[in-house]
Amino acid sequence: MQGNLYIVSTPIGNYADLTLRALRILNESDLIICEENKEAVRFLNFFGIKKDFVLLNEHNEKEVTDEYVSEILKGKIIALISDCGTPAFADPGLKLIRKCIEYNIPLDFIPGANSVLAAIVISGFDISRFHYIGFLSPKKEVRRKGLHELKSLDRTFVIIDAPYRLSALLNDLKEILPERNLFIGFNLTMNNEMQLRGTASEILNYLEELYPGKKLKGEFVIVVNKPNKKK
Repeated sequence: MQGNLYIVSTPIGNYADLTLRALRILNESDLIICEENKEAVRFLNFFGIKKDFVLLNEHNEKEVTDEYVSEILKGKIIALISDCGTPAFADPGLKLIRKCIEYNIPLDFIPGANSVLAAIVISGFDISRFHYIGFLSPKKEVRRKGLHELKSLDRTFVIIDAPYRLSALLNDLKEILPERNLFIGFNLTMNNEMQLRGTASEILNYLEELYPGKKLKGEFVIVVNKPNKKK
């Protein structure tokens, strides 16, 4: 009588990107697991989805995972979503997925918009081989050490981080990888989307001209091109 877990990708900014299959699964589920209350209410109300929902995030994942698995084992169909994008991909949900695997609970993945995939495709860089770095350390010295280690990586790599940390990352890249070409996808798929290209120094100068004295805050993905090989 056990149910199953649907891992449902949601839009990364533009709600029109929700797939028909994702919408059907959310409407048919007995319970929806969300990341944060405010985002969940906004998202579910937009689509008129009237379902009970519970939270799973970095603060409670350890405590509630067994409880949610127990509900699935009792026969409930549960959908897991994050605030945006793909659950468990730089978002909570991995513990729940692993626990479901442990109990042989069926898992179904519902694909959708992904900011990393979007950014690497429109970067124009060689992505035949690329390296996903994800989040660097919020601690400046640790973060800078990590960037120094990436200098020897002979392929394109991708960084994501908190919305307020773009300026700090760009200043680190300006010093540590000054010659590398970057692509920054900022608020991808949204009305205020920006596609920024150039070295870290060039992008910082452009942003200073565009927003003098202000720090740009929003969702972003940084794609760092592989080094140019000198002939």
